[in-house]
Amino acid sequence: MNRRLALTAACAALAVFTAACGGASTASPGATASAAAASAAPSASPVASEAASASTAPSASTAPAATTEPTASTAPSASAAPAASPSVGIPNQDTNLEALLPSAYQGVKLQKISVKGSQYLSANSDLTKVVSQLGLTAADVSVAIAGSADKNAPTFAAVRFAGADSGKLQQVFQAAIIASGAVVTPVNVGGKDVLETKDKSGSITYFYVHNDVVLGSSGKDAATAAAGLALLP
Repeated sequence: MNRRLALTAACAALAVFTAACGGASTASPGATASAAAASAAPSASPVASEAASASTAPSASTAPAATTEPTASTAPSASAAPAASPSVGIPNQDTNLEALLPSAYQGVKLQKISVKGSQYLSANSDLTKVVSQLGLTAADVSVAIAGSADKNAPTFAAVRFAGADSGKLQQVFQAAIIASGAVVTPVNVGGKDVLETKDKSGSITYFYVHNDVVLGSSGKDAATAAAGLALLP
């Protein structure tokens, strides 16, 4: 992916924040969010079916005369009613965590996704170690991402380690990222003391600890990442 957020937790959570982990390339958070949104939208097939039905509907010339009253046998049966289309759910398992991320960027709505638990922890040993060192379990961890399909826009992520001490979280999380081989540089951006990482494509990620949450903004360059960082608490 072009814009990887340098947070170890994101390696295990929807393939976000993978710069620091050096994992295989995956779809960007924005692309993932957009795909999820597209899958949740109604498909075109019901529309096509309705159009087809309309084309085969009896014309006025063949319709029964007004004097002919429908009998019970000719009334539409309940089974003929169109079935409700199944909803395709976008995971929003921690809406409180999602609320820490911006809902729009420069007027464009961002798609938000959040997941909890061991379904993603099991895929990443580095994150599992962080959780263990903090004295937590998989049930204490959740991840949220926000993004769009616009490659010029930043992407956002939040990883909650419920109940963790912010000082220890900063230490353990930073150590895990450094251990993965990433170069982490402390910088001040817009008045926020953050940690910066850069991937091979030049994409920049700024992340920091806010209470028991690791927040991050990633962009194609420092300016884009900084613009996103300004929208985080």
